[in-house]
Amino acid sequence: MGQPAPFKPKPRCAPVPPPSTVRRTVVGVYRFLASRRWLVRTLAGVLLVLLCVRLGLWQLDRNEQRQDNNAVIEANVGGDPVPAAQLAPPGQPLADDDKWRTVEVTGHWDVGNELRLRLRPVDGTRGVHALTPLVGDDGTALLVDRGFVAADGRDDDDIELPPPPDGEVTVTARVRPSETGHDVDPSSGSVRFVDVEAIAAGLPYPLYGAWGELITQDPEPSTSLQLIEPPATESGPHLSYAIQWFLFAVVGVGGFVLLIRAEARGRDESHEQDTPESPAHTGGVG
Repeated sequence: MGQPAPFKPKPRCAPVPPPSTVRRTVVGVYRFLASRRWLVRTLAGVLLVLLCVRLGLWQLDRNEQRQDNNAVIEANVGGDPVPAAQLAPPGQPLADDDKWRTVEVTGHWDVGNELRLRLRPVDGTRGVHALTPLVGDDGTALLVDRGFVAADGRDDDDIELPPPPDGEVTVTARVRPSETGHDVDPSSGSVRFVDVEAIAAGLPYPLYGAWGELITQDPEPSTSLQLIEPPATESGPHLSYAIQWFLFAVVGVGGFVLLIRAEARGRDESHEQDTPESPAHTGGVG
């Protein structure tokens, strides 16, 4: 008869921990997130990400405003002139959709109530603008920026403004809405903001609800001022700024997750080094 096969003990398999043990282990590894130090870090990280998102949304809003403004400029600049009373009667503000439209007024210049519009450089050059009322035939006036005079090292009050032509003139101008500011004192002879209502309070006649930048006048003056160029339509950097802020938010979230994983890995490795290994058990053969 043949020899019986020798007995071979079955190798023991490592016990598989139950799912509850695995969950407890994961919870234990990331328990440090509940510490005061990490709660402060988490709160600071969340606030930083929210700030980046908010700044990105703000730049998107500014980009949309710029696009809307460009659409108004493209639609209105260079259009046919209309009477000023049609767009901004006295006491009524200029509508947003009517900004930069061309108006036509016939009347005479009131140099006696002319103002210096200051602190508005042109192409980086300091100087003043001549802000002169043009009184129409009906007694209503339009404030018109007749042009710019460079300072050339002089103080604003020392800059001589060339006079406009005498008699009746016909003017076309780009209208702009009234401005608001804290430095509007027409009695001083100069202003920083074209606040139509505040300036009208010191004049003997009403003003249209908008002011204008001179385009043409007939007849021409003997000495011309530097006319203000129409506004340019530029896309601006707002969209690229928005993308950058959103990228900062994504990088912030990703970096914080990596920081947590690195902390957990370091704590896990430290725990394994501090825990003594259990001796191996081998089954004997009887």
